[in-house]
Amino acid sequence: MSSAMKFDDTLGPLLLGGMFAMALWGITCVQTYTYFSRPRKDRPIFRLIIACLWAIDTFDTSLNIHLTYHYMVSNFMNFSALLIPVWSVILHVAITATSNFIIRTLFAYRIFNLSKGNILVTAWIMAISTTDLVTGIIITAKAYQLDNFLQLDTLSHLMYLTFAAGTGADLSVAIALVWLLRRSRTGFRKTDGLIKTLMLYTINTGLIVAIDAALGMILYVVMPRNFIFLGFYLLLSKLYLNSYLATMNARQDLRDKINEPVSIHLSEIQSGSHRFGSEELSPSMSEKSQQSTRPELSISIQTLVDKQVDSPIAQRQSRDNLSYHTGRAY
Repeated sequence: MSSAMKFDDTLGPLLLGGMFAMALWGITCVQTYTYFSRPRKDRPIFRLIIACLWAIDTFDTSLNIHLTYHYMVSNFMNFSALLIPVWSVILHVAITATSNFIIRTLFAYRIFNLSKGNILVTAWIMAISTTDLVTGIIITAKAYQLDNFLQLDTLSHLMYLTFAAGTGADLSVAIALVWLLRRSRTGFRKTDGLIKTLMLYTINTGLIVAIDAALGMILYVVMPRNFIFLGFYLLLSKLYLNSYLATMNARQDLRDKINEPVSIHLSEIQSGSHRFGSEELSPSMSEKSQQSTRPELSISIQTLVDKQVDSPIAQRQSRDNLSYHTGRAY
């Protein structure tokens, strides 16, 4: 960080990052209120975790306000103050690592249940998540011993590690969920459509968090002597928390779609398979039924009876395959 500092790469990123962080905190408040205002069957411990995550995010927002006020108001035009790391920006690292670890643990628990106890995948996610947490705490402890930001180079290896571990954990969670969702396909068009929606949502939310972490790491490597990377780091925990809350609040809508009545035409069942090619009676088949003779009418009645027997089975199978995504939370 040169002596002739520029506001564009010091105070600018702090201001923009703080503004976007405040906006994300507002969205977090709305999503948290939505979660608790709807009737839930979630366990009390899980609801307590959601409340704690909101409290942590609120405290993190107060840190953002303090560091912005410190550099832009209390030390206005005091260039030497920009060289000294204030306590709130240091503590922000540990708070971000803690919040992200809790959310990744919840995702890992979901993956463990959905995979029917796949210890290898779950252990990998927890290992790199723990690495990110421990590294963040170590960075916080060591950063309090620094006299200025110029000495941050002594912690570069830890900064690289925490960025890499966080990005790796986020990508691992997204890949594992997509893989498990893909295995859960049943052959029913409606159920597979919901699974496809969940896959796309998982990819999008996972990529947003991973891209933010990757950009922060790249900018720190390329420009370690300014605050541009910090602007992205201020958003990391809030993006992750919002993506998780959005998933939880979408469960009721997915339940409603699963419980909608399904019409299945048994004549389109593939030979030797339990997969159905269509969920609705096609118009051409309806016309043929109306024009059929008496013997054909009896066959149509038999088809209707079979549909009434198989439809609950289809719906029950659909609900079972998505129970970990839209059912009761942990």
